[in-house]
Amino acid sequence: MFVRLVAIILSMAAVVMLMVSGFFFGVVFPSIHVSVNELFQEYARAVAASSPDLEDAQRIGAALDMHMRYQGPNGSWSTADDLPTIEAVRASQHLTHDPHLLRVYYVVRAPHGGDYLFARRLGGRFHLVRHDLIVLLLLLMTGVFLTAYFVLRRTLRPLRWLSEGVARLGEGELDVVVPNPTRDEFGTLTHAFNRMARRVKDMVQARDQLLLDVSHELRSPLTRMKVALALLPDSSNKASMAADVSEMERMVSELLELERLRDGRGLHTERRDLAPILREMVAVFADRSPAVRLIGELAELPLDLDVEKVRTVFRNLIENALKYSLPDSRAVEITVVGDEQSVVVRVTDDGPGIPDGDPANLFEPFVRHDRSRSKKTGGYGLGLSICKRIMEAHRGSIAVERHAGRGATFIVTFPRPAGTV
Repeated sequence: MFVRLVAIILSMAAVVMLMVSGFFFGVVFPSIHVSVNELFQEYARAVAASSPDLEDAQRIGAALDMHMRYQGPNGSWSTADDLPTIEAVRASQHLTHDPHLLRVYYVVRAPHGGDYLFARRLGGRFHLVRHDLIVLLLLLMTGVFLTAYFVLRRTLRPLRWLSEGVARLGEGELDVVVPNPTRDEFGTLTHAFNRMARRVKDMVQARDQLLLDVSHELRSPLTRMKVALALLPDSSNKASMAADVSEMERMVSELLELERLRDGRGLHTERRDLAPILREMVAVFADRSPAVRLIGELAELPLDLDVEKVRTVFRNLIENALKYSLPDSRAVEITVVGDEQSVVVRVTDDGPGIPDGDPANLFEPFVRHDRSRSKKTGGYGLGLSICKRIMEAHRGSIAVERHAGRGATFIVTFPRPAGTV
């Protein structure tokens, strides 16, 4: 929008400049030329009436940018060698233009006999006036453009702030507040956006608090159900009910874990090497199909980690990769790349891939790749949410990368502590 407005102003300034230039060059300057020619003739007759000699003619010519030739009883002289003869000019016209030398000629009869030829340079100082006018118009247009640019930039600044606020809110930053220094339409729009952001934040907090309250309240009845099941005789129904209760208990534990990880709470970090943790996780799934491979040799990777939480991240990612693998899928691959700022771990599978949609939604609670929530894939869509909370608590990040065909890659980034490279 800003670029379009600037382009419109620039176009309008150019059109105004063309209109002003056309008026001056098409109307004003031709009229001035006619008036100047009439004045030139009047002045030439007045000079001829004074019968100037060569010295007077040179002085007048230097002052008025004009040349003269005389032929008559008092001799013949010229202030410029390239002036045509009086006979040649008279044979052409009484007042003629020489386009090659850019001159206007005019022949006047002297009172004592003889003739004077006056040659005025076409344009002369008048061309300088034109040049100055063009420069002035360009300077004015530049000034108008720069003034409009800064005024527009300042006027549209609330819109830029609002756009940044929308982007931040879309990325999940619920505490966003857009500055509102104006009381115009932009100010009204900004106020409405801030009010909407507060309502969204309140709704999300209410949802999280509801999940937390329900999770707490469910722990007691679940405990009573487990005690009651333990007293029942062994049967297939008892085993099925016990499995369901265990699933519910695991979901409650995951919801409580999500809340404990909010804002970095519930995290206890220490300086540990990430490499043996990754090797350990690969060994845990050694007997699972289609297998898990650690690509390349790992050097020492000292990071500030909560080891149990980091194990949870990679356990969930590898478990998901194996869970969604197809019968002909290749092994799950884990690669590690480090630089001075961070350590990046990539977990790549050869499953069906990520469906169309916003990949960031995969890390929201209760969002699952398999919408059917079948027993085959299991889970309640909390594993990736826990991974995200753990990585955010470590001041890191987790993201997903789609592949053109099958498979997907989950990218886990840990910040390096200062002085560990």
